[in-house]
Amino acid sequence: MIKTVVWTAWLKDRFSQEQGAGLAEYALLLFVVAVAAATIITAFGADIIAAFSDATDSLPSDGGAGTP
Repeated sequence: MIKTVVWTAWLKDRFSQEQGAGLAEYALLLFVVAVAAATIITAFGADIIAAFSDATDSLPSDGGAGTP
C-alpha cells in the first residue's frame, strides 16, 4: 500500500514538471500496463474462465425467447 502511494506521488511529481509526456514515457507506461495485465491474466486466468463458465451455465437455455 505504501509503495503504491509513493509510486503515485512520484508519477504526479514527474508528470507535473513538464508540459507533456514524451513518447518514451508513453511507451514505458504501455509496457507497465501490458506486464501487469499479463501477470493478472496468468495468475487468475483459470478463475476468470471458471467464473464466466458458471455465469454461462446459469443462463436459461431457451435463448431468451420466453415471455418477459
